[in-house]
Amino acid sequence: MKQKTLIPLIVFLLGICLVGIILYKVDSHETAQNHTTALLNATAYGERIKNEITEGIDVTDVLKQILISESGEFNQFDMIAENLMSDLSIESVQLAPNGVVTDIYPSAGNEAGKIDLLHDKDRGKISCYARDNHTIITQGPFKLKQGGSGIAVRNPIFLKDENGLEYFWGFTIVVLRVPDIFSDAVSALSSFGYEYRISKTDAPWSDTYNIVSQSNDSLINPVSYTFTIGEEEWMFEVAPQGGWRNNLLI
Repeated sequence: MKQKTLIPLIVFLLGICLVGIILYKVDSHETAQNHTTALLNATAYGERIKNEITEGIDVTDVLKQILISESGEFNQFDMIAENLMSDLSIESVQLAPNGVVTDIYPSAGNEAGKIDLLHDKDRGKISCYARDNHTIITQGPFKLKQGGSGIAVRNPIFLKDENGLEYFWGFTIVVLRVPDIFSDAVSALSSFGYEYRISKTDAPWSDTYNIVSQSNDSLINPVSYTFTIGEEEWMFEVAPQGGWRNNLLI
């Protein structure tokens, strides 16, 4: 009787172990596949986010070309800025000759933005860095008076005088609304069942990342994609809602 009972018990326990091993391997393979798919999505949509920010930078380059063609003068700023703001994710377009913001479109509600960027307590250091290193900088996110958050893109402009010598003209600037600027990419990811987080270094000389935008839930062991804008690093992280493992399989 003991032998008749023992053999089926051993077979049963061996069967349990075999099923456990198979499930473990299937789960590990599926988790690895999920990581690969998530990384591909992070790369693809991270590039889309980079392109959306770059489109904002392109607006500052258009303003730069106008300044070059007009030898540092800028006529009909409001009309040109209005045409450039066809993208609804742009909060405002600005000119800052010698680092002092003198023109903002739209002007209503943005009067407080007319400041000396190079000597401002919060903006001075990074603005001077952009000027001295001839590099575009992005600063933010910060709260907008009209509601929501924004990121300022400042493009230092250098022209040449009558002697061919280069001089600092000032900045062309756009303020991008957050998270509107990322809405297409993150909406697509959410429909695929992903949580996300977008972060950037708070300054070109810093390794500290600040969160720019994120979904409501926390991320569990996210995969990430990094890219560079100007001299600042951006990180786009994604993870499946509810974690990597298939609880139904378990």
